[in-house]
Amino acid sequence: MEKYVNDTELMPQKGSKPEIEELISQIVKESTLIHLGKQDLNYLYREKEVLKRRIYSFPREDETRMESILREVLDYSQIEFARYNRVALLIKTSSKMPLLMNELGFVNEIIKQFPEKVEVKWGLGWDNTIDDKVFLMMICSYP
Repeated sequence: MEKYVNDTELMPQKGSKPEIEELISQIVKESTLIHLGKQDLNYLYREKEVLKRRIYSFPREDETRMESILREVLDYSQIEFARYNRVALLIKTSSKMPLLMNELGFVNEIIKQFPEKVEVKWGLGWDNTIDDKVFLMMICSYP
């Protein structure tokens, strides 16, 4: 079983078909509450660059779990937000610790880092193996 690892992967230019298919399949399978379908993500096959960033919440003593996700995105992700015009987000929590309404504002703070006309699609799913953590997968791309 995969442990909690934050990582970034820049997929090959015009992503290889198997890698993109695997990525789309994972997102479709795991976005169970707010669903992202394959038709929502097919554009990834045509993109010039696809960046996948996976982040688990590791809150500091004075942080909420979504504040820790935002800190990770802003301080450690090393993403050049201005170059991407499409973003797909997959957010997962355990069913015992679901995403709360007041935590959704942090998702908006992440989206604000991208250009004003960014196209955003997002899904939400359960993962009962992550206990009280939040998982964010961010797929950034441009044509």
